[in-house]
Amino acid sequence: MEKKEVQRPPEKAPEEPSPRITPEMIDTTLKTLESESLIHYISGGAYVPTETGWKLLRSVRPIKEEITAYGHPNVTAIHTTTIEVTKADEIKKDADCIIAVKADKACADLSEEFKNALKMAKKVDITIEAGGVEDKLIAYGSPALKLTNTEDVVIRKSDFIDDRTLAILADKTANELKQDLVEKLRNSETKVKITLEIKV
Repeated sequence: MEKKEVQRPPEKAPEEPSPRITPEMIDTTLKTLESESLIHYISGGAYVPTETGWKLLRSVRPIKEEITAYGHPNVTAIHTTTIEVTKADEIKKDADCIIAVKADKACADLSEEFKNALKMAKKVDITIEAGGVEDKLIAYGSPALKLTNTEDVVIRKSDFIDDRTLAILADKTANELKQDLVEKLRNSETKVKITLEIKV
């Protein structure tokens, strides 16, 4: 059953900047990378990474977590501010933000590496897949995250944070998920995979 929480007005996730790229910007960037020995110029007018540059590129990698859960006949997915996954076996229909039960992880079970990345306010790419149907959303971490709850994971459109909060400022809530996905989530036999990915 959905626990009571203080509701705050939804906030739109910050949009990533889209600067106009000019030839001067590209030239300055290439020269800066070359001065740092991260790339070098070769005949034919091309730049390629140096050994140091390749190592740096390879160090930029995603940190992933996967949560496995199951659908439930009482999933309604009509909540307008949150999405929740729980370890509980049973839910009632008024638990309208819960999209999956019997989860193998809650906030407290996430790796320390993933928690630390979340607390750096990193963007989190979230994929929910069930029965061959998937939907994607984006949310954000925060230095204020507690990540100590042992039963639930909650993704919020607002900036409200408690011990169940995984991420905030999400661009989708339960009622905005694809309806064909929600139909799959209403089957208790359906295995649900939630993939969380942070690029660092």
